[in-house]
Amino acid sequence: MKLRHWLNCALLIILPLSLPLMADQQIELTTVANSPDNRVSSDVLKEAYRRLGIDISILKLGASEALQRSNSGSADGEVQRIDGISRNFSNLIQVPIPINYIQGAVFSKNNALKLRGWYSLRTFKIGLVKGIIFAEKGTRGMQVQIAESYAELIEMLLNDQVDLIVVPYINGAVSIRQHPRGGQLHLNGILETYLLYHYLHKSHEKLVPAITSTLKTMLLDGSITTMRQKIVSDLTGDSSR
Repeated sequence: MKLRHWLNCALLIILPLSLPLMADQQIELTTVANSPDNRVSSDVLKEAYRRLGIDISILKLGASEALQRSNSGSADGEVQRIDGISRNFSNLIQVPIPINYIQGAVFSKNNALKLRGWYSLRTFKIGLVKGIIFAEKGTRGMQVQIAESYAELIEMLLNDQVDLIVVPYINGAVSIRQHPRGGQLHLNGILETYLLYHYLHKSHEKLVPAITSTLKTMLLDGSITTMRQKIVSDLTGDSSR
């Protein structure tokens, strides 16, 4: 998805909101550990909450544990998740401004393999990182093996325990770039693009209008796009993603 399409999608759901004063607060957000694409959303939220006079701390955990903590209220919210997780995690309120996006990517050792859509994966052994919701949903009913981390997942693929892996593009590209044998792995296709949203625990419901308004301003003035392009370029060498 081009960035301008991302912006257009966002504008369809934005409503004018008031901006109450929220100074001198502090909140703790969870995010997925060893997940490079979180850098974009983390930096966006640090700036947005700074404008509100609120300090944030970010706790990096396993994907499943991060959701459990934020949904239970032992943390104040999630840095980023795909649209609609409140249906299964009912204590989390989705802030309706996209702050980032991920592309569901397929990597394998076979450079000639070209894949289009989830159905094209059905004959392969597929590796996933535990708690990456879009990948779990997209491969439901298929031959799946689960890794606890991206590093473990890359090893599974290199050691032929799986035929291919499904990961967020940035996380996969960075993990492969950092691995000494990463040159053996190739991008085989982009399955889908997902907008990412910030979530707050319901105990912070009164904060939602303020952070929504601030993120709306940052989206419209280009701040989010600029931050994303720079971080993605630093991580992968390719700002087009």
